[in-house]
Amino acid sequence: MSLDRMTSVGALRSWTDQIPFHYEYTAGVAGERFLRGLKEGRILASVCGECGKRYVPPKMYCTDCFAEAKRYVEVGPRATVAALAESHFDFEGRRLAKPTTFAFLTFKGATGGLVHYAAGKGLEIGSAVEARFRPGKARKGSLLDIERFVTG
Repeated sequence: MSLDRMTSVGALRSWTDQIPFHYEYTAGVAGERFLRGLKEGRILASVCGECGKRYVPPKMYCTDCFAEAKRYVEVGPRATVAALAESHFDFEGRRLAKPTTFAFLTFKGATGGLVHYAAGKGLEIGSAVEARFRPGKARKGSLLDIERFVTG
């Protein structure tokens, strides 16, 4: 039915409303293991039980052979900068006095990586960096348990 015909039959109506949704998500088995590792000051990868492929962040199943990844190994604190971005604004859109640098970080022998804050002299794609963790008692089991990745 055409829009012209619909409007001749009756007026189009619209309304604004809200549907109250409340979501609570868990990190899942692999995610929880990863976050517990961060709280302990370790960066963990899951390992495929079939082909041995390592994943950061951890996955429950291998994306290549679909086998379960039940084992976890430490892959940090050292990483390599694969990409860089600089932000001149904070998360609320306010201009920062000093730009913040973010990096996509990869880990030797692992697929995937993490996006996190990065700093240091000579920081560029290909730079070797190391995670700087918050003091033990300040860690909460969050990606922000790592303050930033820094060059040598």
